[in-house]
Amino acid sequence: MRFKIFASIIITSLIVIAFSIFYSRKTIDSVIQQNISNVYENRIKEYKVFYNTKKTFLDSFAKFLSSSDIIKEAYLKNNREMLIKYVKPLYDNLHKSNIIEELHFFKRPAISFVNFANLKKYNFSVAKAREDITWIDTSFQPSTHFYVCRLYPGLRATYPIIYNDRLLGSISFGINIKEFKNLFEQVGANKVSIYLKDSILKKMLLKDKYKQYKSLPLYKGYRVIGDVFNNIKLQKGYEFYNNNLYTKIKIKDFFGNTIGFLVINDDMKKCINNLENILQKKLITEILGLLFILLIVYILFKYIFTKLDELNNILSLIKQQKFSELPKVTKPNCEFDIYKNNLINVGQKIKTYISLLSQKVEEYSDKAYKDGLTNIFNRRFLEEKADELFTKFNINHTPVGIIMLDIDNFKKINDTYGHNIGDLVLINLAKTISNEIRKEDFFIRYGGEEFVLVLPNSDIESTFKIAEKIRKDIESLKINIGSKQLSFTISLGITEIIPSDENLFDAINRADKNLYKAKNNGKNKVEL
Repeated sequence: MRFKIFASIIITSLIVIAFSIFYSRKTIDSVIQQNISNVYENRIKEYKVFYNTKKTFLDSFAKFLSSSDIIKEAYLKNNREMLIKYVKPLYDNLHKSNIIEELHFFKRPAISFVNFANLKKYNFSVAKAREDITWIDTSFQPSTHFYVCRLYPGLRATYPIIYNDRLLGSISFGINIKEFKNLFEQVGANKVSIYLKDSILKKMLLKDKYKQYKSLPLYKGYRVIGDVFNNIKLQKGYEFYNNNLYTKIKIKDFFGNTIGFLVINDDMKKCINNLENILQKKLITEILGLLFILLIVYILFKYIFTKLDELNNILSLIKQQKFSELPKVTKPNCEFDIYKNNLINVGQKIKTYISLLSQKVEEYSDKAYKDGLTNIFNRRFLEEKADELFTKFNINHTPVGIIMLDIDNFKKINDTYGHNIGDLVLINLAKTISNEIRKEDFFIRYGGEEFVLVLPNSDIESTFKIAEKIRKDIESLKINIGSKQLSFTISLGITEIIPSDENLFDAINRADKNLYKAKNNGKNKVEL
């Protein structure tokens, strides 16, 4: 009897343990497969975020340049130097920061106009090598696409330049395909490689450029940037073997032809080992009871899926550009937290790129250029727009007058009547002068009681007359203070922009010196 009971207990225990092993093994395999699928899906989502972000940047930058009046004028005048002078500082900055690879302007039909990668070579046809430019010349439609040009393979934007419904030409620029490799390495991918079809590289690239790729390893007709992953099939999807997940993303060009594959390797060994360790601990616990084991499994699974849901939620927020809702980076406690922190950091970087781009494209978007007290332009406006205004004045070749003015004895007014009355003096001065100047004039509060007037189409004689009229108007201005009336005077220094000026501030500094001359000569004067 005892033997039967002991045998039953042992057999029952073995059956329970065997069932637990079988069930646990099956469950763990399912979790591993789900984890693999989630990592793969996350990589695809990351690629879409990276691609859409880069595409948005390229489209917006192309739209910004193609809508520039200065660029259109350079085309109309066939003036390469004008276009180079206007665009080169921006290109140098973006190229140096590895934001764009190159920038190329074309005249119709597909004639090189200005290539910032080689400014000396121009006025030749690229129709055979750049069919996307030829397409724009006939369709007038922009396009952002992968393409292997003469210099490099990458993602590029091609955009028409249109004036009065007439196509002047087009602009083309882009980023090197290697940037996608860098982006995935930044978000924690173990290894990233790019497989590029050798026949296309050989056909499209210049000979000296192709030599750089010819030195790369060759795998099944593809040149490999990065490590060569042997035995993988070059087709869209993923493969998993030897604890390594390979996510394979097909890259097609402008014509829908496959030019290569982006292959992302994730080492799943740590994750799988963690799950195996959990299995061993779970089996020991199962000897004490199946219900307890099931509870542990439930808690474990809930923890894993909660972490995966956090990662998916962060990817969703990045995709929808809801950057303000992203959680803060925390101290990592596990592998999932490292992925989470990496995704959050990527989201913040994408937010920064979009913010910088918006500031470049939108001319006065969300910027406070008005002085809060006088409601005229403030010094920030002048500092940010000085180069733009100076360039515009140089292009127009018209005289520009500068007036620098200052309230005489303003400190005494503040000390005698208080700062509230001082503010009232500034408000009345600004209102009086604003009523005197033209719509095209720029009236700026330079600081404290100092003001600057920039007068387009005004030579030195006209500027003097305007300054003198302003001086007299302020001299006759009366401000009621209870039963009293307050009057005050101003001193003015004037000048005009001259050919030797390198920027707008050269003229302003000259006017400022003349202002001090007026102060030293008795105040309430105009000096030039």
